[in-house]
Amino acid sequence: MSSAVIFSNPDILRVAFAANILILVPVCWGMIAPTAAATVFQGAVTESAGLRVLVLSLWSAILAASICGLFAPAFFAPLLLVQIFYKTLWLALFVWPAIRAGAPVPWGVAGTFAAIVVIWPVLLVLALRG
Repeated sequence: MSSAVIFSNPDILRVAFAANILILVPVCWGMIAPTAAATVFQGAVTESAGLRVLVLSLWSAILAASICGLFAPAFFAPLLLVQIFYKTLWLALFVWPAIRAGAPVPWGVAGTFAAIVVIWPVLLVLALRG
């Protein structure tokens, strides 16, 4: 018995991968600059070279895998699940407490993350059902 997930229409996943690319190219470019905290995170996250490089590394890896996902969407589908999980955690553990405390929130990143957390599962289900 095979445990592989079979997508009826994996082409639907290309929408998510293309969106990742469109979002991440300018964001990764912005993360290279030492002013990333002010631009990408709208000044709501304290600047740190280590944090900036860590986030740049993660988002660059997602960008590279998303480019590959355009060519092999079913193979790279787990990347979309990883995004759903880590973005949900960030929204729950950073954004929600910041909102409750009245602290600054990087609404550009938070809004993008929230949209992905809602839309990627829909695309995954549509790709599975065809």
